[in-house]
Amino acid sequence: MSIPVVPVGHERRRAKPSPWKIGLAALAIAAIVFVTLCPAGLRPHFAPANLERFGAYFVMGALVVLAAGRRVLAATALVVALAVVLEAAQALAPGRDPAAADAIVKALGGVTGAALVAISYPVRRWLARLVAPRPVAAAIKRG
Repeated sequence: MSIPVVPVGHERRRAKPSPWKIGLAALAIAAIVFVTLCPAGLRPHFAPANLERFGAYFVMGALVVLAAGRRVLAATALVVALAVVLEAAQALAPGRDPAAADAIVKALGGVTGAALVAISYPVRRWLARLVAPRPVAAAIKRG
């Protein structure tokens, strides 16, 4: 009987996200930077402003966490920091004005998207174990 060795600390293998996930997250960040700092006339309008803000950061939060692999907290902190910094940077953009309420809506959207992806990891593992076939020997012992 062998005892499995589980690497810990710096020896633990890190999951490497696909270049597609990283690219999509970078594209989402770039789009949000542009839309946040561009003149108001160039900004697209699809829905009420707060819904647009929440939705954009929701998608970005989800994509950044997907690209970050196991670094969920760091990715979520990045999304919140981007919401605050970009909102503050609007003070430097002509025709734009920063608002704390907008930063809060954006941060909540990012955290919600990040949390949804983070919660999906253990749920998917649990579902995979739930539907996985049991070994025959284990079924005989229980029977």
